[in-house]
Amino acid sequence: MKRLLMCLLAACCVVPAVGQDWKEALKSAASNVVDKATGGKATETLMIGDWQYEAPGVKLESDNALADVGASAVTGKMEEQLEKLYALAGIRAGACKFSFAADKRFTATFGSRTFTGTYEFTGESHDIALHFEMSSKYDLGTLNGKTYLSGTDLQILFPATRLLKMVDVLGQKLASFSTTAATVSTLVGKFDDLYLGFEFTKQ
Repeated sequence: MKRLLMCLLAACCVVPAVGQDWKEALKSAASNVVDKATGGKATETLMIGDWQYEAPGVKLESDNALADVGASAVTGKMEEQLEKLYALAGIRAGACKFSFAADKRFTATFGSRTFTGTYEFTGESHDIALHFEMSSKYDLGTLNGKTYLSGTDLQILFPATRLLKMVDVLGQKLASFSTTAATVSTLVGKFDDLYLGFEFTKQ
């Protein structure tokens, strides 16, 4: 823990902190540098707690794809469509949150539905496995994805097709849901190595 705190302080010091408190400095710091220095322990430690859903998360694994202006435009449109799709499935700001405990258990709330389970996190690769416990109505199974700490925010991302299957399980079987899901699926088909998910802020 001492080493982790020293790394966090070191990262904050590389960012101008004039007129900022330490929290703002930490948020501005390159958290990937901190995480690399601790072998992923920064994310593993700091992700413990309650996280409120803020917005959809979209990540392209290829840096070349991110540099493409056309790709940026499509991912922007994808975020808009995902927000609509999530809302139909009960995933919206103020009605969705994740809570991670130190004993490797988690609780996920999507609207009026609450799920529990266990999680595994591999620091250096940022791999996370969410093992959802089966409920009487839903079987979400295991979701394998990636978790990133971005300043004081948290991203949890999954392979696009797997994430859409989970949302489909949660979604209402309405024409509006099917239409929006079809639009997102079309956009997803334009990219390889696309991850979709959620962005959270600490409660």
